[in-house]
This record gives sequence, C-alpha cells and structure tokens, in this order.
Amino acid sequence: EIVIAGKHVEQLNGKRIGAFRGVRVWFILQSYNLIGTMDAVENVALALSIRGIPRAALIKRGKQYFRLVGLEKFMTQMPNQMSGGQQQRVGIARALVVNPQIIFADEPTGNLDSKTTMEVLRLMQKIAREQDQTLVMVTHDKNLASYADRQITIMDGRVAGIQTGGRE
Repeated sequence: EIVIAGKHVEQLNGKRIGAFRGVRVWFILQSYNLIGTMDAVENVALALSIRGIPRAALIKRGKQYFRLVGLEKFMTQMPNQMSGGQQQRVGIARALVVNPQIIFADEPTGNLDSKTTMEVLRLMQKIAREQDQTLVMVTHDKNLASYADRQITIMDGRVAGIQTGGRE
C-alpha cells in the first residue's frame, strides 16, 4: 500500500492519479528533463501551467523560486547555455514551484561533480525543511544517503535495513 494524505495511491487511476500527483507530489530527475526551446524561467513556470494559472502569474512565481535556488542571473538562459548544476537547480525550482508535499528525487546529483553535488544536496535539504516538505531521494551513493534523516536500504527488492539520524 502507498498512502499519501489519506489516499491509497495504488487505487487511483487515469485523471485521478494525474490530478493527485500534480498537487501532492513532484519529481526531480537525474537527467533534468528541461525543454530546450524554453528559457529557464519558462521551464519552471511550465510546471504551474497545467493548473491554468495566467502566464504573468506563472513567470512571477517562477522568478521567486529562481531567487530561492540562487539562479536569478540565469532566468533567461536556455538550458544548453547552463552548466549541469545550474540545470539541476532549474529542476529543483520546477519541483518546488508547485509546492508539493512530497518531492521524489531520482539520483538528482548523478550527473554532477562532487562540489556541485554537495551544493545541490544541501540546497534540496534546506528548502525541503524550510517549506515543510518531504524529500525522498533514491541514490546508490552511500555518502549522499548519509545526509538523510532516514535511510531505507533495499536489496533484491526487499527492505534490508532502516537507519535514522542523518548528518547536515
């Protein structure tokens, strides 16, 4: 069973699961998934456009989240003009702008160098705490996992262990 906000997610289908995901959960992916024909702020605002919010309001809110992730100078740049760390921050801003309760991050630092990895990890951790959001991160990197409040180790499809008490 997967229960989020009292809803059995595995029982939702079609439009109901799409609507639920659009409000309750969002994803940060290793590959960034930015649209190359849109500038950075448009990529962030796109996450809100599915809710029918007017364009001016989308851009205004997108800019707020750019400041939050420290990219206010890069809002009008196209993804191919940005570094991997900058693109990942755009992905983080895109996830945060919809104000989800839960953010799922799949190897969100897998394409980044070690310095940028730590910057992005600390940024995700800080923002999730400040905004009272749950961040669920999947990683094979034990060092990254050590920053989690709770680590769940899965081996061969089964829970092999649970540890609590991450570091900051």
